[in-house]
Parts: sequence; C-alpha cells; structure tokens
Amino acid sequence: MVKQTKFRQCQRADGSFARPKVIEVTFAMESPDANEVYLCGDFNNWSPTSLRMSRTGANGRWEKRLVLAVGRHEYKFVVDGGWRHDPKARKNSPNAFGSLNSVLEVR
Repeated sequence: MVKQTKFRQCQRADGSFARPKVIEVTFAMESPDANEVYLCGDFNNWSPTSLRMSRTGANGRWEKRLVLAVGRHEYKFVVDGGWRHDPKARKNSPNAFGSLNSVLEVR
C-alpha cells in the first residue's frame, strides 16, 4: 500500500504555479510475524537492505517514508530475507526473475 503526500506548489514571479518535482510517499505493508522488513526498488538500485522499514504498531504494520521524483517506480518488499511484491498495489508488472514488481506512479 502506498500513500502520496503532495508538497505545496511554488508560485513563480509571473503568478503561475510550478508543479512539485518530488512527492513524499509512504510505503506500508502488513506482516505481523516479520522480524525485519526492507523496501527496495529502482529508486535505490534494488538494494535489499538499505531502506529498513519501521514497525508502527502491534498489528504488524511496517512503514517507510521516501521523497521520490515524479514518474513511474517499481518496488518490492524484503521480509525476513524473502522478496515480496505489494499485495495492495494498484498495478504489478512481471520482472526478469519470473515474479512481480509492484508499480507506483508518482504524480
């Protein structure tokens, strides 16, 4: 599951507004029995251990906030060493390894 938070637009000298080029995104997943969960994707060269997620409660919810560039991003979760696509993603795409990557369109 992913939630996007838009940054305030900047007003130009001519009175028009510039669209933000980055958006804060919150990635979340539920895995009550997990000991550790990481987020990886094209935004961190698929590094499986560089973006550790935080457990946010007793219900097994894990979250990670990132600021991402506007555009298409593919990602997965690494749960106790096992790669998983986001079951709540709006879109998934087949990858070269025979599994799925989750897709996020940052706008």
